[in-house]
Amino acid sequence: MERAEARPQVVLPLRTPRRRPSRRNLLIAGALLAPAAVLSLGLIAYAIGLEAWFSVSDAGPGTNGTFVGLANFQYLAGLDTFWQTVENTGIYSGASTAVKLALGLGMALALARPFPGRRLVYALLFLPFIFPVVLGTIAWFFLLSNVNGGLDWLLIRAHLMAQPFEWTGRLPMVSVVAVNVWHGTALFAVLLLAALRSIPRDLMDAAAVDGAGRLRRFVHIVVPFLRPAALLAVVLSLLGNFGDYAIVELLTRGGPLGRSQVVSTFAFENALISGYIGVGAAVALVMVPVYVAALAVAYRLLGRE
Repeated sequence: MERAEARPQVVLPLRTPRRRPSRRNLLIAGALLAPAAVLSLGLIAYAIGLEAWFSVSDAGPGTNGTFVGLANFQYLAGLDTFWQTVENTGIYSGASTAVKLALGLGMALALARPFPGRRLVYALLFLPFIFPVVLGTIAWFFLLSNVNGGLDWLLIRAHLMAQPFEWTGRLPMVSVVAVNVWHGTALFAVLLLAALRSIPRDLMDAAAVDGAGRLRRFVHIVVPFLRPAALLAVVLSLLGNFGDYAIVELLTRGGPLGRSQVVSTFAFENALISGYIGVGAAVALVMVPVYVAALAVAYRLLGRE
């Protein structure tokens, strides 16, 4: 009789039982987290609570105001300027994020391969992100000015224009989106470049040996590795753009005729310039559900990744 071949024994790894933290460790963890919890719940909750009170009151400069219920929100609901502001905010945030994602992906793919002077190029491309946004926006204001503006001077000298063009007046949304893209594209590039460097080289080589072309390798290997970093960058960009104030206020002040007005500048003008603190607080409070929804969606999407 032929001797039966012995089957290899599969040794399953023993699952280490999860140890419940002791009461002493829980007390230590609570003591270490208490300062941050007090700071967050004390300062942030107080600010949101005060804003919520102002939004349902007729508060003004120097007065706490009286309770008016939902009158401020009803006023905003019937105000065409408010809905135009909400639409502008969505366009500003969405367009800026889409352009930054496309340019950031191109920058990451270009910097992923070694070439002479790559570190210098990397530093120069990252410079706008670490540059103060206020100073950068002021520089762009003078570059886009139709009175001795740097961009008009270059285009006229190159015989591409016959006379100065009022960029912030005729193309206000394009102007603020361009400055936002200039400032924030480097963040997308850094996150996507880090994701590119995490792709195993053996995996790409194995796919190439199996006959997968560049497009298939990019779609089936590169994109899944880039997806978590891209989602993180998109969420950070959207949340930052929804509350962006400096770029719009310094470059166009929401004009002309509210064509570049966003929620943050609209709230500022109502609360601190016009003196209607209750209306301004209501404008700002309207965006809180947007932030909560965006964070919830981001948490679910990133959790799946």
